[in-house]
Amino acid sequence: MLTAGPDGVQGNWHDVTSNTAIQVGWKVECFFDRGWVFSAPTYDDQLSLATNYMQERFNEVVRRLTFNPLQYKVDLGTATAADEATLISYKQYAIAVSEIVNQSGYPSSINWPAASF
Repeated sequence: MLTAGPDGVQGNWHDVTSNTAIQVGWKVECFFDRGWVFSAPTYDDQLSLATNYMQERFNEVVRRLTFNPLQYKVDLGTATAADEATLISYKQYAIAVSEIVNQSGYPSSINWPAASF
């Protein structure tokens, strides 16, 4: 039984191992009159999580390209073959992330593309 959280992690820890109905990924809310209530995430919850994760992935690509403006190098003709390959991989990754909405299990089951960076 876990009596303390891992180093650097804060929050409340509750032993729910005896409740076989609770699933990984469920949300939990605390109510004054009912205590802790566990529930499966709704479609809107799953959609919100997927959208937020997509945005995080897009932000990471933009952050990397901000500090290494590969498209500018290509536009100016100063890009190396490695620069061009890196830029293409960023673009392919961004497209793959944007296309997760077309997966059959979206938003409850997503096969996220692997980042090349």
